[in-house]
Order: sequence, then structure tokens, then C-alpha cells
Amino acid sequence: MGAYDIARTLGRERMDFDRASSFIAAVPAGRWTTYKEVATAAGNENGAQPVGNWCRRNGGDIPNVHRVIRANGYIAEEFTPAGTGIPADAAGVRERLRAQGVGINSSGKANPAQRFTVEDWRERGGGT
Repeated sequence: MGAYDIARTLGRERMDFDRASSFIAAVPAGRWTTYKEVATAAGNENGAQPVGNWCRRNGGDIPNVHRVIRANGYIAEEFTPAGTGIPADAAGVRERLRAQGVGINSSGKANPAQRFTVEDWRERGGGT
């Protein structure tokens, strides 16, 4: 039984973490996305919190996980890395995103125009 089916048996809406991982991997340099967008790609638009927990536990195995941030465009100051190659803290995430072309303003907010959505993913042939 996959993660998608396990969620269903626990009485929650299903979420396909393989699709979630594919969506995150598809976020291009210079773009960022949200936990809710990842949850929507995974089949449960209300699953942002479980996605955040999953990212925190499995981040080292998810390409581009540092590109998943809060919907308001800020990186959680409580950010903790999950695996090698992940920035050590929120400041490190901001620095890496800037280096990859994401505009981050002086208060630490990512440029909303650079947000990568499920619609963007589908337009690129993902999520089919």
C-alpha cells in the first residue's frame, strides 16, 4: 500500500507523495512554490501541513525542496534541514534562492511573480 492509499485508510483525503516529489523536482531555478501548491499537485489541496512535515522528514531525497516556502513568500524562520545539500537555516535558503534567480526583498519575501503553480507544471506537461 503506497502513501496515497495509506492516507485514505486513515480517513483523510488521498495524497500522492510521488506526484508531490515530481512537482517539486519540476520547479525551475528562479522560481519557488508553496506547500499548498505541492499538496494540490499531490491530490489534496488541503494538505499543506502534511506536505510540510513530509518535506521536513524527507528533504534530502526531494530535489529542489528548498524551493518550497510559505504561501506568503517567506521562508519559515524555524526551517530545519533534512539531509545533505539542504541549506542549514532560513537565511541559507534565502541565499540559495537569490543565487538561483529568485527575487527576495529586504524583508525576506520572495517575488510573488516568480511563484510556480500547478497550472505552470501542467503547461510544461507535468501532472498528466
